[in-house]
Amino acid sequence: MLKRILVTGGAGFIGTNFVYKTAGSGFEIVVLDKLTYAGGKDNLDPLINSGKIKFAQGDICDADFVKTSMDGVDAVVHFAAESHNTRSETDPDLFYRTNVKGTQCMLEEAFKAGVKKFIHISTDEVYGSIADGYFSEEDKLLGDSQATSAYSKSKSQADDLAMEFGRNYPVVVLRPTNNFGPWQYPEKALPRWISNILLGSKIPLWGEGQQVRDWLYAPLTSECILFLLENGVNGNAYNVAANHDPEITNRTAAEWICRLLDADPEKWIEFIPDPRPNHDFRYALNVEKITKLGFKPVIDPYNQFKITADWYKENRSWWKKRKEEAESIYK
Repeated sequence: MLKRILVTGGAGFIGTNFVYKTAGSGFEIVVLDKLTYAGGKDNLDPLINSGKIKFAQGDICDADFVKTSMDGVDAVVHFAAESHNTRSETDPDLFYRTNVKGTQCMLEEAFKAGVKKFIHISTDEVYGSIADGYFSEEDKLLGDSQATSAYSKSKSQADDLAMEFGRNYPVVVLRPTNNFGPWQYPEKALPRWISNILLGSKIPLWGEGQQVRDWLYAPLTSECILFLLENGVNGNAYNVAANHDPEITNRTAAEWICRLLDADPEKWIEFIPDPRPNHDFRYALNVEKITKLGFKPVIDPYNQFKITADWYKENRSWWKKRKEEAESIYK
């Protein structure tokens, strides 16, 4: 039985969603987070103050700290990562240190401590872009040749490390598509667009907005992780995606946000030159493997966009104190 779960990056976006999903549900949750710009202890204060979870601030590259944090841990869910493509362009070494060396440290210390399950959170970006069709798990090549940014290259190398450990240890790799939902730092598209409109500013849409992203609701990713803790086969990678039909372009997503906030898309969307014209155009994953295993999430994108927009309307103080820093990377 998996009782005590160590969650790295648990004060970040998807990590926070996962912690709220699992806290009080029979698990002992310990969050390990460095609290960089994207991690907010205030996300978790209600759970920490009520004693529902324990929290430790520290660096996943610090082997001594990680070793101490492993005391009594049955499972690790490893979210901790630098995660923004634009930031990786100016500081690739930081991304390599956190995403590759940090993951190596976590894996090594986890299995020295006898951890029974390690879920490594990867990304669809390890496959790169695909014009047609869908990537399956076996399409991930060894190395980072498919990845197209310092961020995705570091995540691809970390993915390789986790899969290599999975040859001898109980490791499962999850490769999710583009997550959205509550607590997402406003540097990312949806919270940036939502907060812009709430502040009276337009949505800056890159290029013609025809890029395709698979929008996966973060609480569903949390459900998937819980499913894999129990059912994931060691040494395997699993894709998880929404697989929208029809696919959702960035322009469609921006138009949805406008409608949900009672804003006219014709007036509130501003098309700007794409600062990364050669960046991946379309991501798409085959989810047959995890579906056959038994995971079948409820996909309702427009309603999940609405829930997300409502959360940002109701939590203005949360994102307002983060907005200036988030916007600084686009100047």
